[in-house]
Amino acid sequence: MADFLMFEAPHSNTTREAIAGALLHTMGKPLILSREVPSLKVNMTPYQKEILKGHVQALAEKLESLGWQPSDICRDILLNSNERLDGSGYPAGKMAAMLSENAKLVSLIKIVNKLTNPRNEAAPRTPIDAYRWVNEHADQYDKTLLVEYIQLYGLYPIGTLAKFSQGFLAWIVDIDAKGMPNMVHVVKNLAFPDTTSDTILTSADFSQIGKLEGIVNPIDYGIPNPKP
Repeated sequence: MADFLMFEAPHSNTTREAIAGALLHTMGKPLILSREVPSLKVNMTPYQKEILKGHVQALAEKLESLGWQPSDICRDILLNSNERLDGSGYPAGKMAAMLSENAKLVSLIKIVNKLTNPRNEAAPRTPIDAYRWVNEHADQYDKTLLVEYIQLYGLYPIGTLAKFSQGFLAWIVDIDAKGMPNMVHVVKNLAFPDTTSDTILTSADFSQIGKLEGIVNPIDYGIPNPKP
């Protein structure tokens, strides 16, 4: 979110407050850990999922008990990151007209992140498949923001694992203005499955590894994910 907002308006004095809200928002779920919900890293029952939806209110109550009052922008992110345009979100079931651009953006970022990472034993989708899914659910997520997101991060976002035609796997390190990789970190040559690589290549040297075929799931190739 910080990256997106700073790209769109690098000198805005409201970005800090929005980021504070996004960071604090993630603290809500740990507050509801209990006997009924002992862990956040398990496949939850419908009952547990309903309890989990209380994390927004739990965080708001905790902040109030501490006597800390967030700014309006920060509070907006805290309370509305899980709302949807069609009113199907929570905790208040707000419709599109009641949601700020920041709230819509966080909602979009969260769903793309959810779809492109393994979750509850579901395999991650490729970025293009995630974008397609979000586009098909335009009643819930802002299509204009989706287009801006795709224009900024492309089909091969930084931090994803790409497969090249000569059997090499490489993490995308940087992309150009058109969203195409221009720097990668090669970590595997599939011709030698028992060995690893550690080479940084720029686009001028991509001929060494072949043509880009697409984004793949690191788990399918036993590649540890360097992202925290």
